[in-house]
Amino acid sequence: MKILITGATGYLGAAIVCEALDRGYAVKALGRIPRDQTTIPASVEYVQGDILDVSSLKKAVSGCEAVIHSAGLVSIWEKDPTRFHQINVVGTENLLRAACDQNHLRIVYTSSFFALGPTQERPVNESWNNTHLYKATEYATSKTIALKHVKERLLQGDDIVIAYPCLIYGPGKATQGNHITKMIDDFVHRRLPGVPKPGTYRWTYSYVDDVARGHLLALEKGKKGEGYIFGGEDASLLEFLELLEQLTGVKRPRRRIPLSLLKGVAWFEELRANLSNTHLPKITKDVVEVYNHHWRYSSNKAIVELGYTRTPLKMGLIKTLESLGFTVKEDW
Repeated sequence: MKILITGATGYLGAAIVCEALDRGYAVKALGRIPRDQTTIPASVEYVQGDILDVSSLKKAVSGCEAVIHSAGLVSIWEKDPTRFHQINVVGTENLLRAACDQNHLRIVYTSSFFALGPTQERPVNESWNNTHLYKATEYATSKTIALKHVKERLLQGDDIVIAYPCLIYGPGKATQGNHITKMIDDFVHRRLPGVPKPGTYRWTYSYVDDVARGHLLALEKGKKGEGYIFGGEDASLLEFLELLEQLTGVKRPRRRIPLSLLKGVAWFEELRANLSNTHLPKITKDVVEVYNHHWRYSSNKAIVELGYTRTPLKMGLIKTLESLGFTVKEDW
């Protein structure tokens, strides 16, 4: 089977390409930049195009039997915030039209845990909807709107399966979509100034290779119209940093930063970014809000129906640290 993978040059997309090749698929990849042999394997058919360019999408889906749509704008901030809507909403609509209206292909659509919303203390499943009770980032808002459009297509009978990755980390390209791995790198190089208070809210972490494998399982076994959460272990930020300390011997930051102070820093960072053509804010006011909620999700449905498996957090962190060139303590 030949499948098209959008976003193939991105963090998650590159992992999906590798997983698809390992499983014996013929892969066509769509990317905006010219082909990079170090990123795209030689066995992949590469199409340079854009999800905002319908003609390039029609060319990309030609000859394919299925699409994994992982392309999107993943960032904490954009000077022009309408770009989130254009790429994540309009781009998804374009892809669905190109793949479904004439070609009737099976689609695995990469959504996000942000499209489900913050949770309570207990993990929630794919039916959860709590996006209206917090100040969402522009990225989260765009993914929520895109999910609504995808579900409208489901009502029309399109063959779509929805993937909900949680907080992804692991080896791979350093991008805005690889925020947790960047935090790990900052930790080992002692660049973390402190921990946002309270640090006790629990988040579900997803190892990138597990998520990539989940997408292929969704393609192969997923039920039309269903969604599947691809998560891993839960941990609070304090527990996450304590585990990193155990593995590396690097002392975790003890300073607790009040969210009110962090919002002040975020205000300054956004102001600086708006006045600059090069500065990307380290944090934004909307991102600060993320630290004030649980983000806990259950992968039971994916485990039972797809055979999804999860890498233990400790093992995933070891692999990530090694990919960053950091030697893990032998007595971990």
